[in-house]
Amino acid sequence: MNEAFVALNWRTVPTLPARSPQAHKGSFGHVFAVGGGPGMGGALALACVAAYRVGAGLVTAVGHPSAIPYLAAYLPEATWRDWPASFADLPDQAVLAVGPGLGQGLAAHDLLREIGTLSCPQVWDADALNILARFGPELLAADALRLFTPHPGEAARLLGVPVAAIQADRVAAICRLQARYGGYWVLKGHHSLLLGGGRWLCPLGNPGMATGGSGDVLTGILAGLLAQDLEADKALSLGVCLHARAGDLAAAQMGEASLLARDILAAVPRVLQELAQNNDGN
Repeated sequence: MNEAFVALNWRTVPTLPARSPQAHKGSFGHVFAVGGGPGMGGALALACVAAYRVGAGLVTAVGHPSAIPYLAAYLPEATWRDWPASFADLPDQAVLAVGPGLGQGLAAHDLLREIGTLSCPQVWDADALNILARFGPELLAADALRLFTPHPGEAARLLGVPVAAIQADRVAAICRLQARYGGYWVLKGHHSLLLGGGRWLCPLGNPGMATGGSGDVLTGILAGLLAQDLEADKALSLGVCLHARAGDLAAAQMGEASLLARDILAAVPRVLQELAQNNDGN
């Protein structure tokens, strides 16, 4: 419990492997983003774009039909499945990004009950975490690689404590979350904490990233990295730092007060190029 969390160095975080000239879209995994409840199609679209931007080969959105216009306008490259969906026919390289704009209605509860029985890699965020808090660890019936990305409010609900208790001892909070639910964790906030096979904090990021949709972008980034067979710890450290660094570049251009989640997305390709250059120079 008392082991220190080590600050990640952006210039030495893991990077994406080089792509083979013989690669095709099936070589880079298939992300299924599950969310987009009524009135929240934008969250689903942001997660889907983020998965594509970090290199996922295919992205399918799974959401309420009202979310279709968001996807059609913002990401024609993505495919679509309506609610209610069954995941019995997922491909072998499927990774689930669960929660962006999901809502907490009966359809969302039913989806989460099925997803909890699946063994494919998963990223859980937003209302997926709120539903998990309601059902408890028993919802996670199958043994699967899972990344969880709560903000302090979601972490408080998962542990049944006030938000102030989370913020008073963030290290203890993230350790309790992993002990209760298993998996790999990001406790978002100033100097986000990461807990998996190691313990890290991300020194990057800025207050401008406290804006609607920023977490959906992170969810898509992490799922897109897992889809390319990055080990969980590498996907966690690269994804969180990539997201935060993109936020810093966007804030430098737009200002913190004006920052939008899509500004973070727009900076992701620049950040990946920067990281590739850093590794080429080593």
